[in-house]
Amino acid sequence: MQLEGKTALITGGGRGIGRSIALAYAREGADVAVVSRTTPELDEVAGQIRALGRKGLGINADLTKSADALRAVRETIDALGKVDILVNNAGGYRLFTNDLSHQVNVADITEEEWQTVMHSNVTTTFLSCKAVLPHMMERGSGVIINLTSRNVARKGRAGAAAYAAAKAAVERLGESMAEELQGNGIAVNSLDPGWVLTRPNDDYDDEVHKRMRLPDDIGEAAVFLALQTPETLTGEMVIAPDYDQEHGIHRPSAYERLHA
Repeated sequence: MQLEGKTALITGGGRGIGRSIALAYAREGADVAVVSRTTPELDEVAGQIRALGRKGLGINADLTKSADALRAVRETIDALGKVDILVNNAGGYRLFTNDLSHQVNVADITEEEWQTVMHSNVTTTFLSCKAVLPHMMERGSGVIINLTSRNVARKGRAGAAAYAAAKAAVERLGESMAEELQGNGIAVNSLDPGWVLTRPNDDYDDEVHKRMRLPDDIGEAAVFLALQTPETLTGEMVIAPDYDQEHGIHRPSAYERLHA
């Protein structure tokens, strides 16, 4: 098991990509704490982690608040002993806009929606990192993985200005931290999962689903990043579909597997 003896803290871990990463880590031997604002989902994921023979912990917290971020780290350390790996998966776009639209133009997005998208993606990442860094720096080791969306973070897209700005900020934050923390034994990298069929995307038509992956497809790339050090990889991005291609892993589309 590649993560035997490690402990991970995963934000947005109640469902979707966060849940899949949590279970992938548990299968590799890690104890895992998952953070979300939905208690029933947390309980289910923590139970699945324990069913794999690992320690599992669910923490209900609003990570846009520094007190909750600090509490999530403290509860993880109290229950599991340490935090070796932080995965900043909390965030998204569509669920944070009032009409649940896939696209909202700048002329139409409200200030409240803008702030919600920014806080849910950037602030949660910043506060979670800020909360865990003293612990990792004292131990002289750690891994931080920030989820991003490369296509919108590197080039803005009509209808996704808030999300594009937020994810670009997350990437620049991670790159800055990687340089700052290289001498502290902490690796900081980004993970682009590709286009994944999660709850906000389930109403796309079949042709779009044929271009999507499933959340469970992210596990191998997330495990790879959890094994990195500043000497092996830091300040970089791993793109999950490219990682699979480089390692000869072929995955049918979400549509093919859901309609097999």
